Amino acid sequence: MTAPPGPGWHGQPGPQGPYQPQQPYPYPQQYPPQPPPPQPRRGRTALIVSLVVVLVAGLGIGGWALLSGGGAEKPGASQAEGGKGKKELTEADIAKTDPKKLLDDTIMAQLTQPVVHTRIDSIALSRIGPYLAGQPYEGKIVEGGFDYKQRKMNFLDDTNACVDGAKRRVRYDGAIAEAGPCDPIKGVEMGGKIGNGLIPGGMNETQAQAFLAYLNKAEGFLNPGKPTMVSREGKQYVRFPVAFNVVETSSGRAGSQIFIWAFQQTKLSFDDHPYYPMGNSSGTTEMVFYLDPKTLLPAYSEQLSYEPKVDPTGAEGSARRVEYLWDGKLPVPETSQLGKPTAPSWPSERLKAGQLK
Repeated sequence: MTAPPGPGWHGQPGPQGPYQPQQPYPYPQQYPPQPPPPQPRRGRTALIVSLVVVLVAGLGIGGWALLSGGGAEKPGASQAEGGKGKKELTEADIAKTDPKKLLDDTIMAQLTQPVVHTRIDSIALSRIGPYLAGQPYEGKIVEGGFDYKQRKMNFLDDTNACVDGAKRRVRYDGAIAEAGPCDPIKGVEMGGKIGNGLIPGGMNETQAQAFLAYLNKAEGFLNPGKPTMVSREGKQYVRFPVAFNVVETSSGRAGSQIFIWAFQQTKLSFDDHPYYPMGNSSGTTEMVFYLDPKTLLPAYSEQLSYEPKVDPTGAEGSARRVEYLWDGKLPVPETSQLGKPTAPSWPSERLKAGQLK
């Protein structure tokens, strides 16, 4: 079984944004529109399909129950909501955890967050070489947030900021200049400024389950590794490696394109619910999450996106480091902060293609 054919490209134009160094992938030519899959036959087949849906919806409880000890916080509860689990995480808990269920849990947790607030370090083009070699590099730093209910985005990078609908620029002399209203919110821009660029937020349970179910249909796409317990600054985290592998479909090789097809299953609009995956459309993204064991939301992630068939070392790929602030707030920088975004506080793992463990 191979990955299911997607219903086609949704029509949102490129380019792929600051995180994706490759040329825009020819989605319309490579992934032509296709009719939706046929409806299942009534009777036994329909019953089997219904049972599969129920099982997929129930997968999420496994990882959370094991890691939180059945604590007060449900999977995906914002860190700003408070609550404590019943016990500290142990190596025995980790050993009993099913990586597949843990991956389902953390994806569901991220998909259902109403506000996403992150600090991003993007490494691409000429910067990827020093990153891969463990040498000093200069990434693109952005702090951004998006409130899905208000459909509002704030961000600041080294030259621009958008705060409460007003755009500001940092001039060559360091002065701050007003630049009119913020640009319309598009998936490409948002993907480069907020989150990990693969897993969106703002969905209800039904939409999130539809998204996750499609990812699980793509045989070989989701590849969770072995989770381990780690500590940082007195807090426990679950280090969880995951590879989103390129797979062969009836429409050709597909990497982050699988996320596009998964999003289409939610019936959400790409314009009203801005989304655009920033990984390689026909490549692999290897990723490591550091999860809060109580919420299964990531505190930090690092990822490397590349095309293993033509670029096995990732020398032409891109990397992205993300620190997540699950505070339910959008960044509101002071004037003195404009042009000086805060980088992720976590150290880089310097991922290498095919070596994530």
